[in-house]
Parts: sequence; C-alpha cells; structure tokens
Amino acid sequence: MNKDKPRSFRLLGLLIIAVGMLAIIAVCIIKFMPTRERISPEVYFGLQESGTQETGDDSTISGGTVAAVIVKDHIAQEKAFILDGSAYIDYTLVQREINSRFHWDASAGLLLFTNAEQIYEIPPNSSSYTVDGESFDAGYEILKTTTSGMFFSANFMQQNSDVSCNIFEAPSRVVVCFGNEEIVTGTVKKNTTVRVLGGIKSPIITDVTEGTVVTVLEQMENWSEIVTPDGYIGYMKNNCLKDVQESVTESFYQGPDYTSIHQEGLVNLVWHQIDYPEMNAQLEEDIAGASGLNVISPTWYFLSDDTGNIQSFADASYVERAHAAGLQVWALISNFSPDVSTRALLSSRAARNKVQEYLVSQAKELGFDGINIDFEGIVQEAGYDYVQFMRELSILCRKNQIVLSVDVPVPMDFSAHYNRKELGVVCDYVIVMGYDEHYAGSDLVGSVASMSFERTGIENMLREVPKEKLISGIPFYARLWYTKTMEDGTTEVTSEALSMNGAAQVVSENGVVTSFDESTGQQYAEWTDADGRLCQIWLEDEESIRERVKLVGTYNLAGNAAWVLGNEKEGIWNVIQDELNG
Repeated sequence: MNKDKPRSFRLLGLLIIAVGMLAIIAVCIIKFMPTRERISPEVYFGLQESGTQETGDDSTISGGTVAAVIVKDHIAQEKAFILDGSAYIDYTLVQREINSRFHWDASAGLLLFTNAEQIYEIPPNSSSYTVDGESFDAGYEILKTTTSGMFFSANFMQQNSDVSCNIFEAPSRVVVCFGNEEIVTGTVKKNTTVRVLGGIKSPIITDVTEGTVVTVLEQMENWSEIVTPDGYIGYMKNNCLKDVQESVTESFYQGPDYTSIHQEGLVNLVWHQIDYPEMNAQLEEDIAGASGLNVISPTWYFLSDDTGNIQSFADASYVERAHAAGLQVWALISNFSPDVSTRALLSSRAARNKVQEYLVSQAKELGFDGINIDFEGIVQEAGYDYVQFMRELSILCRKNQIVLSVDVPVPMDFSAHYNRKELGVVCDYVIVMGYDEHYAGSDLVGSVASMSFERTGIENMLREVPKEKLISGIPFYARLWYTKTMEDGTTEVTSEALSMNGAAQVVSENGVVTSFDESTGQQYAEWTDADGRLCQIWLEDEESIRERVKLVGTYNLAGNAAWVLGNEKEGIWNVIQDELNG
C-alpha cells in the first residue's frame, strides 16, 4: 500500500484552497480597488474629441482660443474665446443664464444694458458706447460679431454685473461666479480625487488638495457632487469633506439701487372696466359702498397697432374725483386688440419707447398715481422683449415717482418666460391673477379659481417675488358651463362669465340647491336645462371671498386686487376690509 497517496491528496486540496483564496482576493481587489482611469481635461470640457481640436465657426475670432464656460452646476453648450487674456462669451449664453439685462435689440442694431437708472447703447464691433446720450470708450471691443454669433466681453459684463469671470488654462475655460448668491461650501480634508460619478470605478477628472474650498451641489450617503474653484464638476467621498455649511458669496458689483414706491398699509385695489369714455362719469356710483378701497385701476388704454399707437378713454376729472374719494389711480393698459401683434410691438425699440413715453406723459398731465401693465398671452418668443419693455418703463416711472405694477398669470412651466423674478425687481408691485384656472374656450369644465389654485399660485410666486411686492388677484365672477352631448357621443363645452349676483340668480331661477365642494372650497350647483345640456357652476360668495382675502395675511402679501368693479355682491367690500384690517 502507497502511504504517500493520502499526503498527495491533502497537498492537492491545500493547493486548490490556496488558488481559490487567491481568486477571491483577486476579485476583491478588482472590486474594491479604485480605478486610476482619467478623462483628459480637453475631452471633459468638450474642447477635444478623439484628439481633434474643435474647428469651424467656433474659431472665427481672429487669434482667439476656444474656451469652455462653466456656469453654476454645468458646462454650458456655448463656448467662449480667450483673446489677449480677456474672455468673450457667447451672447446667447449671457442672456439666457448670466445677465439678461444685456439685451440685443435687433430693431436698433444695438446691445442695450438697462440698470435701475440708465440705458447703455452698445454698437457691435466697437469700443464706444453711450449712456443717456453721453459717449464713452471702453478701450476694447465690447461685442464682437462672428459667423457663428455674437460674443460679449466678460470684462465689460463684470464691470456692470454682480459676476466674476475667472479664466483658467490647460485647457482654456471660463468659470462664471455670481455675487451675493446663497450656496453650500465644504473644505477638502485631505488630498483626493474628483470623479465623473459617485463611485470608485468612475473615471477621475481632477485632483483637489487639502484646504481647497469647493461648492457642494448635493450630498448623498457616501458621495457629494461638488464644483471645484477651477470649474470641474464631479463627485468626491463625503469623508474627504469637512465644514459643509451654507454661505453667501461675496458681492462683486454695486450698481444703482432698484428703489420702489410702497404705499402705507395694504393695497386694496379693484379694476374698473371702462369700455367707452362716458363710463368715467359713473365713478361715484360704481364705488359707492366700496369701503376700504384705496386704489382703483381704470382700463383706459389699449394698444391699437404694432407701432405703439394707443387708444385712450382717460379722463382728468376722473382722477380728480378719485383723489377726492381717497383713492389712488393706477391706469391700466392692455393688449387685447386682435389688430395688435404684441410680439412685433415689443421687439421694436421705437414702438416700446413710444408706448412708455406716452404713458408717463399721461400720468404727468392727468395726475394719476400709477401705471398697471396688463399684457396677456405673451408668447415665449416675446419673453425677453416683454421684460425689456418693463425694465425701460421702470426707469421712467422711478424718475417721475409713478407707481409701476404688472399683472401676471399664476406660475406655470409654460409661462416661465414672464421672468417673474426680474419683474419683482424692476416693478413696485406684481399682481398675480389668481383666476382663469378654467377659462373661456376651455374644453375642461371647472372652477374659475379653486382655493388650492389660488394658494399654490401665491406660494409659487413667492419663490420669485418678494412678499412686500406681491398682490393677490381674485375674481368677482363665476363661469357657467354648458356641456352638450351630441348624437355620436361626443360633447361640446361652452361657457359664459357671470357676476356674483348673476350667478346666484341663475341658480335660484333653476330651483337648484347648492352644495359645498371640498375640492374647490366653493359652493357648487348643477342641473340640466331645457336643451338637455348639463349646466355646472362654482360660485363666488362672501365665504369664498373671505377665504381668498385671508391669504393676504397668511402670506404677508402687499394687498388684494379684484376683477372687476360692479361684479361684486352687496357687502363684499365689508368682508374684504375686515380681513385686510384683521
């Protein structure tokens, strides 16, 4: 019998175990060892693909070097150029993400910069510019035009904006920092790497050294998304960060202050619909019983064409009588004429100036206290021009101590181009029209303004507009909906607007008892009419108005505005006054 055979088996077994353990160790090393793979900076910043430098239209500034632009939490798609140590940034990016107060006016062929007091006029491919008719020279071209677009001097922008544009090399890039901005920062505890994603197998994009202060965009369980001072955006381990805290960046620029006119106490405004001049004579009759009212806004002015001509029903005696009744007058201008392209008008500097100068001259001549801009249905393409119109008008109003207010719809994703944040800066008051949740022509039947619609609208507005400037707009009307079922099973929806009394009357005439709708916070009624149509209405009454006006106090707003005078029930003004005074 071979006594060495068991020993051979034991050795073989030990060898298999050892190999297995080595395999396990190798797998663990592969799994848990951080990758040292690196992405080249040129590829990371989009300046090189497959080793080839970008060429073409992006290199059309003679002698300039293509540079990436880093804005807050992302690398912009647009590029910049570095020329003689100075940066020129794609104007599209400047307007969209950095400072929209630099406004290209194609009708005038000028770049306009508007601050609280002045308008700068900057021609392309020139070092000169004018401010209120006075000429200046920057010593360098401010706006360069190329075959791929316009590029704006970062130096000039920094001199007139609360931003800092820091240039870095290898590769060329511009990091845009905003002054007086709330951010979260952290300090690097030890030398470490920054990776594309949160994980040790993600490629490295850069190294950071102990003591570097980074901006923290988001903290997760084990990793944090950060931005380095030189513009790399990636992830580092949480245990490499310390002193993570909220902070405010230093301010780089002190320009003229956007002063505002605020009346003492809360605004209690009503719009007064004037359809023809003779209606001005009804002022005293219409405001009788309107206790607590302190601002009236007559619908006097109407854009009549695309060149800035205006139809007017204004009346100096109306202003005198309103003042005698203790009311301020904020004259309204609207854009409801089907003959007017608001987009075309706003895109023309000459037309904008014509409207602005006319309104201010009317305020000075007739003595009214404020201007209320009610331009509705602004299309996205007209957004920049619309806000520029408000900036320009605000300068004239500020100089002449005229209250400037603007009416805007409840915030929705599709209305972001109204730039409510900027309106909240340049205007004295912003009125959110907390109605038309369901509107004329809508296929959806529902309340003109449910309580949740109004409340959510206010909360979303307060993310962009200071509470001391925000006025809540409420309806003095309801909408009666008719739904007709056709022979083929389809439905046809129509509606009509009714005053508060008119709505109550139609419910009474049809012998219907209302019930409280919890979902809207209103009284609701429905019935079938003689034509077989389903009739539905959500009413405004003393309780619904009371709950709406309570929101002024709940959110510490600047006041309340109601559409429209004459549509209210008797006693409504006492309800409003009680809540505003409470």
